[in-house]
Amino acid sequence: MRRSVLIYNPKAGRWRTSVLARDLEAALAQRGFEIEGRPTDQPGHATELAREAADQGVEVVFAFGGDGTLRETAAGLLGTPAALGPLPGGTTNVIAYSLGVPRRPLAAAAAFSQARVREIDVGLCEDEVFLMQASAGLDARIMGRLHPRLKRHLGRTGVLGAGLYQWSFYEFPEMELVADNQHLKATFAAVCNLPHYGGKLAMAPTASPDDRRLDLVLFRGRGRSSTLGFAVDFLRGRHLARTDVESFPVEAVEIRGPGAINLQVDGDGIPHHLPVTIGLAPERLRVLVPAA
Repeated sequence: MRRSVLIYNPKAGRWRTSVLARDLEAALAQRGFEIEGRPTDQPGHATELAREAADQGVEVVFAFGGDGTLRETAAGLLGTPAALGPLPGGTTNVIAYSLGVPRRPLAAAAAFSQARVREIDVGLCEDEVFLMQASAGLDARIMGRLHPRLKRHLGRTGVLGAGLYQWSFYEFPEMELVADNQHLKATFAAVCNLPHYGGKLAMAPTASPDDRRLDLVLFRGRGRSSTLGFAVDFLRGRHLARTDVESFPVEAVEIRGPGAINLQVDGDGIPHHLPVTIGLAPERLRVLVPAA
């Protein structure tokens, strides 16, 4: 049996997480994993638990929770031989979806009976790890000021409500970017390692987590009407055709601008202020994904 640990966030999503975690332990044990459950009790705890498990020689560290739990777990496993096993249990679960993991946690556990290890790139926004994307602008303001309890209990409805509120007051400050010797300006910038954003919608359709590149998406529009238009086009999958949007692959990006511009990674606001440098970690992350 493969020695494994299940890290889970009791407060993720709207699942009865602790009860379901026990069901997941049983399901994984039936599929050849010697499993031990370890709940988190504060932000950053998943990183500590994952690093501790890797130091103990654990082969697979399963993370049951939202994108934030997966990101924290990945931070503890980066540079180790232990593999991350994503089990979706949060509000959006974009990372698991992008890696081909079934949406339902027990279905995901069943899929790991036939699994392979995939090595993927990991992004860095200064010292913050990200798997999906890092961004600066209105979305980061929304995520940075969204109360975790509201997100947990209301899900996407809560995020949408908070987004409309912040959109009503946001001033759309301009930032400067230096990417592969190009000097650019934007009011929103997303640096993507995975294509999807906020669900099944693709912010950067050509982004791939194993090409040693990041995909930069810039929006130069200012004001509420142009931002609303960008949002509508994004929902329709047409945002990259806009004249005020630009997208291309980069190795690294430096973002400069007013300190009031917010930053987020994988759906979590972070306390950093501009300027920041965003690039790839030298190490790759081992991830367990369904074989099919």
